[in-house]
Amino acid sequence: MLATLALAATIWMAPGDGFEQLAGFSTVVVNHVNDALGTENLPVGVGVTVEPGVFVTMPLDRMQIWDTDVLRLEQGRLTDTTGASECASGCPAAFFDAFQRTWLELAVEASTFNVEIPARVLFAPHHETPAVTILQAAYAAAETRPVQVPYLGILVNSSRGGLRTVPFSLVPPRGLEMRPGSAALGLTIHMEGSTLAIGSAESRDNALRRVASVAALPPVLREIKKRYPGKEAVIIVPDQKATIGEVIRLATVCSEEFPRLVLSAGQSVEIP
Repeated sequence: MLATLALAATIWMAPGDGFEQLAGFSTVVVNHVNDALGTENLPVGVGVTVEPGVFVTMPLDRMQIWDTDVLRLEQGRLTDTTGASECASGCPAAFFDAFQRTWLELAVEASTFNVEIPARVLFAPHHETPAVTILQAAYAAAETRPVQVPYLGILVNSSRGGLRTVPFSLVPPRGLEMRPGSAALGLTIHMEGSTLAIGSAESRDNALRRVASVAALPPVLREIKKRYPGKEAVIIVPDQKATIGEVIRLATVCSEEFPRLVLSAGQSVEIP
């Protein structure tokens, strides 16, 4: 697939080039997403221009890498979540093996056709897909890519811009310990059903606040931003019931004050 496209046309992130310059990629993705699940079923959000990368489509019954079915899902979840021993985040072996195989195939094609291995992974999920499924797959994709972890993005349906990408990073799979005196905030929002628990790794501001809904969040975020005007990142930790559509809705509200989205499967973020 990489060769076909090529010929036709911290937190935890890494840059890339080469393959990412392909023209017409977004058209290929739009057509495929429409066929696989319909762009109207993507999460609704506001993002940036879609750039080339490995695209992963997730209707509620399967996962596709490029246009090939690689795994079966039931209501957006794996039935066998046995962890891969090599995956530091504890991601399921099914996801780990699928992405490891994909990167190996791409590395062979890149060498054969003298092109770059993609440096982005774009997820196109049904908005009702459990967020934990996206996290498991994202950690698997990141932990199996050779040399550097990829840029990650979630494709969304934007009323103003059509198909867009919401970029996101991951908390490192074994957690993050920030240096003392690093002036880090570590703003974290735990999704607990309809309730949001807001905390921080910063010892001066680690008191837990709770709000009853996403609609009640903006005043809290504005108050935090006034005290930490230079901070841009928010870490979102979904619970087992949260859908990716709900996560993107929350991220969209947060983006007014904290535009850098970081997702976590519950890894710790600490300032000693």
